[in-house]
Amino acid sequence: MFTLQPAASDALAELLARIARVSHRHPAAADRLLDTVSSHAFAASDTAAGVDALYARFGLLEPRGRALELLPALEQAGALAAAGHFPVQAARVCEALGRIAYQQGEYQLASEQWSRALDLAEVSGHQQTGVAARIGLGQIHYAQADWARGLRQMRNAGEHLAGADDSYLAAKLALNIGVGSFETGDLPAAERHFSHGLAAARRGGHRVFEAEAHWHLARAALARQRMDWAVADCRLALDIAVRQGYPWLEAAASRTWTEIALARGDTAAAIRSTRHGLALAQRIQARAQARQAHLQLAQLLQTEHDAAGALEHLWQHLALQSEIERLSLPARATLAAPPADEGGAPVTPEELLLHLCGQRPRLAAAPPTEALAELKAASVRILGLAHVVHWQVGTPGGLNAAGQPRYLDLLTRHAAPLALPDAALHPCHAELAGLNGAAEARIEVPLYDGARLVGALWLVDARATRAWTRQELLIASQLALLFEAQTR
Repeated sequence: MFTLQPAASDALAELLARIARVSHRHPAAADRLLDTVSSHAFAASDTAAGVDALYARFGLLEPRGRALELLPALEQAGALAAAGHFPVQAARVCEALGRIAYQQGEYQLASEQWSRALDLAEVSGHQQTGVAARIGLGQIHYAQADWARGLRQMRNAGEHLAGADDSYLAAKLALNIGVGSFETGDLPAAERHFSHGLAAARRGGHRVFEAEAHWHLARAALARQRMDWAVADCRLALDIAVRQGYPWLEAAASRTWTEIALARGDTAAAIRSTRHGLALAQRIQARAQARQAHLQLAQLLQTEHDAAGALEHLWQHLALQSEIERLSLPARATLAAPPADEGGAPVTPEELLLHLCGQRPRLAAAPPTEALAELKAASVRILGLAHVVHWQVGTPGGLNAAGQPRYLDLLTRHAAPLALPDAALHPCHAELAGLNGAAEARIEVPLYDGARLVGALWLVDARATRAWTRQELLIASQLALLFEAQTR
């Protein structure tokens, strides 16, 4: 388990800390306690406490291969968090749902959930979930073998974690940076980060990351052809995984034990280890792990001249690969691109934005009201919006410190586009209720004159929810610059 920072209340935080201590020796008892705490909180309509206790329970069960058991409860908790306007708790649910999707090889769904978690964490200023979501998005790149890009994402997560006292995330991040370093050929850096991850895991008592660190160190030792180190670390990883009941990690370490057995010339042991890892992966529905195990078995059986067995596992590998690729396809187009005009007008959002930027001299010479109206219409077309609201600060009918003090503080502190995937989860929901566009999903961009906040640009969707992309946030930033130029 890990420490929620912050929990819904000090009393809940203290209770969860006590249960965490119990979980080290008695995970089943800790599971029952967390289930009771969560159920009682939901029954008492204490949604924030109920979600936090459920998320802590997820943290206990996920490494034990039981995350799918909580899927219905997490989905229901997410709906309750949205209805109750609890953005931090909603972000935690999305982060957990992202991990479930990732384990099953549903990378598109995982990416959407982690992006949503990141948006909610950003808008509510919640560091812990924001870092966890960034790590998850980096893992998506790893899963697609884009190691360099994934490593950049992990390092970005590290910048946001700097200065925080969170041994759980420190261990998880160090191990993931180590993986990226290993796969990009920087073995010394990989070993260094694996060792950092091991130290952080031991400091916080996170046995799953302690075991994972030993597994990665075994892989690094194999790369250095240090069989004695590889055997020792892999045995430690397997021992912890078996004793603590971590099937995903046991399956992963079993693949490395297969490599060790092959290096020793023991093909029979390699086949046994791979079959064991496959059974574990199938039990927890980890498609990517099962795919790897099928391929490994196909290769091993081929060397044993078992052509029929090898072919069967090869077909299973290809079927899983096809399924993972299908599940990784985008559920929708990245941006809502309008159809092409007969006259050959720009059709993609990027082309439309480039065309609009080229109109700056003309817009600067136009009457301000006409220029703003044109910018709003263009923004609607580029991002597929319902409408655009241009708020001014300190003017009649605009935003002001008396009516929206928390919101103006939020804009000043962030100074960057804020993606609202769900209008109900805005941290300043009560202050903004009743304003034009407040009930719909939107991107909010602070507008500045120099260093002074002068307004806000709301890019409003027609629906209450919309999963905004990083590309859409970048376009929103460029549109805001054009609006700023018209208000100076």
